[in-house]
Parts: sequence; structure tokens; C-alpha cells
Amino acid sequence: MRNNLVKIIFFAFAYLAITTLLYFYFLTDKKNRTNVYLSQQIDKLKSEFKATKNTYEKLSSFVYDELRSDTNFLNLLKNGDKDRLYKYLLPYYQLLKKYQIHYLSIDLANGKTLINMHKPTISSPKKRSNIFSTTQDNNDIVIEFSRPIYSDHTLLGVFRSAISYNVFKNELKRLFSGYYEYILKSDLINKNVFRYGNYLFIQSDLHPQYYYEENAIKNQTTKAKNLIHAINTKIKPILKNRLGKNANFALVTKIGDDYYTISFLAISYKHRHIGYLISYKKDNTLALFDTIFIQNLLFGSILVLILLAFIYYFLHVRYKFESMAVTDKLTGIYNRHKFYEVAQVEVDRSRRNGKPFSIIIFDIDHFKKINDHYGHDVGDYVLAAIAKLVSKNIRKYDFFFRWGGEEFVILSPETDAEGAFKLAEKIRKLVESFPFEKVGKVTISLGLSQFYPESDKGVEDVIKRADNALYQSKREGRNKTNIAL
Repeated sequence: MRNNLVKIIFFAFAYLAITTLLYFYFLTDKKNRTNVYLSQQIDKLKSEFKATKNTYEKLSSFVYDELRSDTNFLNLLKNGDKDRLYKYLLPYYQLLKKYQIHYLSIDLANGKTLINMHKPTISSPKKRSNIFSTTQDNNDIVIEFSRPIYSDHTLLGVFRSAISYNVFKNELKRLFSGYYEYILKSDLINKNVFRYGNYLFIQSDLHPQYYYEENAIKNQTTKAKNLIHAINTKIKPILKNRLGKNANFALVTKIGDDYYTISFLAISYKHRHIGYLISYKKDNTLALFDTIFIQNLLFGSILVLILLAFIYYFLHVRYKFESMAVTDKLTGIYNRHKFYEVAQVEVDRSRRNGKPFSIIIFDIDHFKKINDHYGHDVGDYVLAAIAKLVSKNIRKYDFFFRWGGEEFVILSPETDAEGAFKLAEKIRKLVESFPFEKVGKVTISLGLSQFYPESDKGVEDVIKRADNALYQSKREGRNKTNIAL
């Protein structure tokens, strides 16, 4: 029973240990799947950005290609006639505005702006200072497309068109669904890199060092504002170090029952990081990774359980067969075959360390009469009862065997004849005083001998002497112990 409990505890611990390893293995697999997927989402945002930008760039290039080969336009540019140039460019500008390209300007070769179609106020040319343009009605951060204008291999000026990030992110939403936002670094704003004042910016709820443009926030729906704010609040602790690296990255979070991927595309100008374009997309593909993780863990745990159960059953059956091979079926103690296995170990040990061991042989007095008078069932009961009684009263390191019929053997390691005699007498008295059902009193006769490593060739010598001592006890009237010297 104790051995079975130890086995159960061992296999339970093994199951717990293996399933714990499986948990971390499948968790790592889930993280790897998620990381690969998020990397794909970054690439997807890059592709969305590039595709949308290329579309606007082609529209801008269409107008540019028309103008650069237009002699009238080139002459107006050479003459610097603003009024006529504005009227000439107006149809083109209206076409660009139709496709949300609200910014069109022509710069001179010296870098000064000749005309802003989106701000046609007649004023002296001013030198451009950055990629951001403003009007009295709009204050937008823009994506600019610039092309040089030549005539007879001479640079006359630069054709510039631009689309605001507000328009750009709305176009991304229309084309690819989800929500898009952009945030700008605070140091750019504080250093007045933009021509307009800081009042146009609101601190981002993602990080104190990044800001939203006020117009971008105003144009959001209440639903979008609430969702983006909930997502930002949840991912904010993760972003503390990520935003400062000025690199593309993506995250995943769960709001309610839905998963969202949040992709950050770094925005740069002249190799200088200025902020991020952010994509918020509901994406329950990530729920599939959770399902795969749970399924893998569940199936893995079941397989481990089945495997361990099979191993336990195999070992149990093997132990059972091995036990049957060395155990007496009636009494449950070791049989004669097991005796020689144990005895050889003790012989070798005694020869190594010089310590003796002793063997006690006993049989039941008048056992044939018990069988004849009470029957073999009662005889079997007496054998089993004596085996149980003796098993409980020998030492833990003693070995007990059924030798055959009504004969039994006790092997006592590291015990001389004197010690074995005390044990034999204890057993004899216990049997004599035990109340056997139906039979009443039963006695045994015992003989014992010590192994002498210097003179004994093997355990057979000890058995022979102990057996002779047993018969001496029988000749002397039974219920007695004799020592073979």
C-alpha cells in the first residue's frame, strides 16, 4: 500500500512537472506566433502607408507633368507674375482639391515661395522653413510631394503639393478600415519647429512627450475617441520605453471580448524622427492564438496523462509478475527462488565486511495431522496466519521465506547465532500463544545456523546446518529451538 502511494505521488509530481513544461513551451510558441503576426501587421501598415501615399503622389505627378511641359506656365513662372499664375493654376488646384490634395505652391529657385494656391494672399515671397504648411482656415501637418521645374536645363522653381495627415489617415480608414492617428514629439513643438503655436496641440494619452494635433482629435467620433482612449490607457505602461526607440513596432491588447492590434509606424523627416502614425484595428485573429494555446495545452496534458498512466500500468503489471515469480501465493511472503537471490547478496556482503548473517528454519509441528483432521482449508489458514504473525514480529531488515510445505526460513543480515536464537525464541513463543481458529494451539520447531565467511563455501552449508538443528529440535520433543554450531 505504501509503495503504491509512493508511486502515485511520483507520477502525480511527474505529471505536474511535465504539464508545467508544456505550459511554458506552448506559451513561448504563442508569443512567437504573436510576434510574427505583429511583425506582419507592421509590414501591413507600411504597405498601406506606401500605397496610399503613392496614389496621392501619382495624382500630384499628373498635374506636375502637365505643367512642366506647358510653355505658358513656364513663361509665367519666369516672369514671376503672381496674379496671372494663380488664375492659370486654379483649374489644376481645383482638380487636386477634388482628391483631397489641398496644398499647392510654387517656389522659386532661391527657395522663396512665389505663390501658395491654398493661401493666395498677395505678399512678398517668404523663404520656406519646413515641410509643414498653414492657412488661415487650416493648420495641418502634411505629407509633401516636391518636383523641380526646368526650362532649357535651368531650374526655374519647385512644384510642391501636399496632403494633410488628417486627410491621409481618413483615407487609410476608408480604404483599410480600423482607426488611424498620429502623434508628434513634444520637443519639436516646444522648439517652434511648426509655424503655428502650441495651442494647436493636445498632450497624448499615450506618453507625455508626444502630442496630438487638435484638429485631428476634433474630427473623431465619440465612439472612436472612447475606444482609442480605452486602448491607449491599457497599453500606456508598455509604451514608456518603446516610443523612445524611434522604431516601428506593434502591440496587442484586449478590450472587452475583442482583441486589437496597435501598429506604430515611425514618421521621419530628413532622417529626424518626428512622431508616429498609429493604426488601431480590431483583430480577433489573435483570439485564435489563445485557442491554439489552450488546445495544445489540453491535448498535451491528456497525452501526458495517458502516457504516464500507460507507464504506471506497465510498471505495475511488470512488478506484479515479478512479485508473483518470487512470492508465495498462499502466504504472500517470498518463496524459495527469492531466498537464493537474497542469500547470495548477503554472502557477498559478509565476505566483504566480515559480518555474519544467520538463517532460521522452522516448520509446523504435526501439520499433517491438522490437514487430516481439519482439512486442507484449515491447514492453509494456519500457514497464512503463521506467515502473517511472523512477518509482523521480525525486524524490518530481516527476510522471510516459505521454504516449502509447512517449512519456513528467516534470513537475518548482520546477525550472529546468539542474536538469531533470541529472534527464534520470540517467534516460537508467539506462535505457541496464538489462538488459531478451530485448531487452537499450534507449535513450531526451529533450527538455526550462522554463516562463517572463512569456512563456508556458500549458503548451502548454512542451510544444511540449520536443517540439522531443526531435526534435532524435533527429536527432542518439538516446540524447541536448536543452534547448529
